[in-house]
Amino acid sequence: MAVINRKFYWSSRGPARADEDSWCLVFDTETRRLLVRHEWQASGHNGLDELPVAEFLEPDGAAQTALIDSLFRVPADA
Repeated sequence: MAVINRKFYWSSRGPARADEDSWCLVFDTETRRLLVRHEWQASGHNGLDELPVAEFLEPDGAAQTALIDSLFRVPADA
């Protein structure tokens, strides 16, 4: 699977430095699917979840705001 991957948000998950969440916008060039990949790592467990963009945007949150900002940011020199 060939993908284009762009991280748009990161947050700390716990007390350890490596405990974190990250969100990436992923485009699969073969299936032409656009989705959000959420990866997390914490003491004792880690995981990965992939969501359609519309489903990801349903709740309000910092990661959702970061995605919208990254997609529609107006350059300072515009």
